[in-house]
Amino acid sequence: MAMRSLVAAPAKLFLCLLLPFCLASCQFGKKQPVAQAFKHPRWHIDEERCAATKPGKVRMDISLASQTAQLLDENSCVLVEMDVSPGLPGHETPVGDFVVKEKLPLKRSDLYGQYVRPESGEVVVARTWEHSGPKPAGTRYLGIAMPFWLRLTDDGVGIHVGGFERGYCTSHGCVRCPEAPQQKCWELCRPGVRVHIHKASHPAPSKLDQEQPSAAPRGTARRRHLPV
Repeated sequence: MAMRSLVAAPAKLFLCLLLPFCLASCQFGKKQPVAQAFKHPRWHIDEERCAATKPGKVRMDISLASQTAQLLDENSCVLVEMDVSPGLPGHETPVGDFVVKEKLPLKRSDLYGQYVRPESGEVVVARTWEHSGPKPAGTRYLGIAMPFWLRLTDDGVGIHVGGFERGYCTSHGCVRCPEAPQQKCWELCRPGVRVHIHKASHPAPSKLDQEQPSAAPRGTARRRHLPV
């Protein structure tokens, strides 16, 4: 019996030493999940046509089906096209025919913002719309910035620059846009310009299929948590 134990001991030791290598080999052989790349918005700007177009002689067509927007001239030629992000479920972007009611280079939200200390800029409450109770002492309200603002409705729906990942609804009703193409739309739009928002495809052919994903807008890349 003692002889059998002496013979079995090296075998057990060999198996103990071999087991970690087998486990490591199994783990190495597993296919590791690949993190999906952030899908930046695409856009197309026809600089030559934009330069030849008189400001105000344009219209916008926004498709909620494809989550894209087109700026067109009087001949229905596409001047600008871009991916956009409409409203979340429960805060859907309204459909219908609108006109631009207000045009501002920078608007701050009256409904969504932060409580900050004026002297230092310290953020005391990051999401005022989720805050209950009075405003914290020594703070002031600072609305979320909405650059290149085009107002569509009296209750606060508009088109403006905002961060989002392509294919996601992120706002509380507004239409978020990448910075460069929205700036061009803002420059060519005037109060009274017609905006059609619908759930169908664009009548004009898309220019985005030929475009590569654009670089992240400055300072807006992953702000998916902001509601406007």
